Amino acid sequence: MQVTQFFNDMRNQAVILAQGAYPSHPYPLQILEEAKMLICTDGAVNNLTGREPDIIVGDLDSLSDIMKERYASILVMNKDENTNDLTKAVQYCHEKGVRTITILGATGLREDHMLGNISLLGDYARMMNSVRMVTDYGTFWAYSDQPSSAGEFTSLSVPCIKGGPVSFFGLNPALKLLVSGVKYPVENVVFDAFWKATLNKCTGTRLDLRFRHGPLLIYLTHATVFPEAPDKREE
Repeated sequence: MQVTQFFNDMRNQAVILAQGAYPSHPYPLQILEEAKMLICTDGAVNNLTGREPDIIVGDLDSLSDIMKERYASILVMNKDENTNDLTKAVQYCHEKGVRTITILGATGLREDHMLGNISLLGDYARMMNSVRMVTDYGTFWAYSDQPSSAGEFTSLSVPCIKGGPVSFFGLNPALKLLVSGVKYPVENVVFDAFWKATLNKCTGTRLDLRFRHGPLLIYLTHATVFPEAPDKREE
């Protein structure tokens, strides 16, 4: 299938596999398996198992000549030295009209890459309607202010697990956050450090939030954090 036809057939969403730790938890593995469109950064495709990529994006320096020949029809080269391969993949999605993305394999291995990828979620949220980064332990959801809010609060309602951990991260020190459905109030938090408003707990099955001066990241653990211990939860 030609790339243009593929984008015409897809439903405005994609899964991006980055070159961090390859998923091992059943949930991200299921997302990977069921992805209608899978975009790999050029380094990530070397680790891909169980299926073929639909698109490969990056500077292509991580691909052998054999791999370049094998996937010649789906390679998208971007040599911009000011962006990493994950950002190149997100930008490519945006250019093709994709507005819902799930990112896998973006954490683990080198911590500097991991922190960089997490912080970039704020930029991606401005480009997309829905952005999440799924790891082996939980999911980061990224939100930006609504374009029409003009400094007013943006409202969200997010499902969660009663008693489950939740953390909030501000990528702008001016972020103002109001949340109902958590054990510890966050309305007076000043988001001038990454640890602020972390390690909270959900008191019900839904979080009702209002925020302004985003972006805002919400981290929720999976229902089962460790596959080998389904009755345990990370504290």
